[in-house]
Amino acid sequence: MPRGRLIFPFMVDIAQLDTAATAADPDVGGPLVSGYDPIFREPVIVPPGSGSGRGQVVRVETLVQLFAQIEPASEDTLSMQATGRAPDSRTTLIFHFEDLERVGMVDLATGRPLLRGPGDRLVAVRHPTTGALIHSYPNPPGMFATEVQSRGFGLGPDRNLLLVVFESRDVSAGA
Repeated sequence: MPRGRLIFPFMVDIAQLDTAATAADPDVGGPLVSGYDPIFREPVIVPPGSGSGRGQVVRVETLVQLFAQIEPASEDTLSMQATGRAPDSRTTLIFHFEDLERVGMVDLATGRPLLRGPGDRLVAVRHPTTGALIHSYPNPPGMFATEVQSRGFGLGPDRNLLLVVFESRDVSAGA
């Protein structure tokens, strides 16, 4: 039985957080022993004097290219804060499980997709046949996955769609 298809898919670049590599000592021999903050459990910022030039977020990522249908919700909606301009963006991507299965992005033991929120970051949208860059998402603020849910259980005995919501991450005022 057919499982449907995406309507007007684009190629998207997704940066997946490598949790094991990020957890390694980021400033070998320095004061940090892990790439994660022990209290907040998020990637730390390496201090400016540790050879990086300026403070850098410790985040080791693997780039994955997938086909997706794009459902933009809002792009750079402004909300004024004490620091000035604070854009807020939200984009929904629809993936087809056949495409995810074909590239090994579904855990065979559990059936769960390997796209994760939080952690995965939307990097760029590309032309589906030429790969030419159409739109990129700068980091910071970054567009991070905040919601991942299976959809489309209605066509035959197999599910067919995965919905992933990406939202911009606010950057706080500098100290």
